Amino acid sequence: MKLTVMVEADPSPDRARLISDPLVDFNESQAGDRRIKNFALFAKDASGVVLGGLLGSTHWNHFFVSALFVHERFRKVGIGRELMQRAEAQALACKCDAIFLDSFDFQAPGFYEKLGFAVFGVLENYPPGHKRFYLVKQLVQVEQ
Repeated sequence: MKLTVMVEADPSPDRARLISDPLVDFNESQAGDRRIKNFALFAKDASGVVLGGLLGSTHWNHFFVSALFVHERFRKVGIGRELMQRAEAQALACKCDAIFLDSFDFQAPGFYEKLGFAVFGVLENYPPGHKRFYLVKQLVQVEQ
């Protein structure tokens, strides 16, 4: 078989789907519907100004936090903790078994560990001179 491989920088979404859609189809054929649902949580002050927020999504039986940000002058007053607690409540409402995320060493891995997350992987020297931590927290569904 003669094979041609092309590098395409910044492919359009339609081009990228030529790869991702068949992969998603295969994954779902093996593990079932991914149950993807995307969420955004916004922390606002009394006048409606956004002080921080969280982006997350469900995948199968887990909730992934893709971004958590609190503006610098509002850090260390509980906003990040509140956003994470709300994300955890959302994960539980979606019947998720765990919540996971990643954080660089210059971000907040210690913050997540204080919230009950455990490191399950570390990528050394990414970016150069730093580490990227992968963390997970198992959730317990409360019977109602």
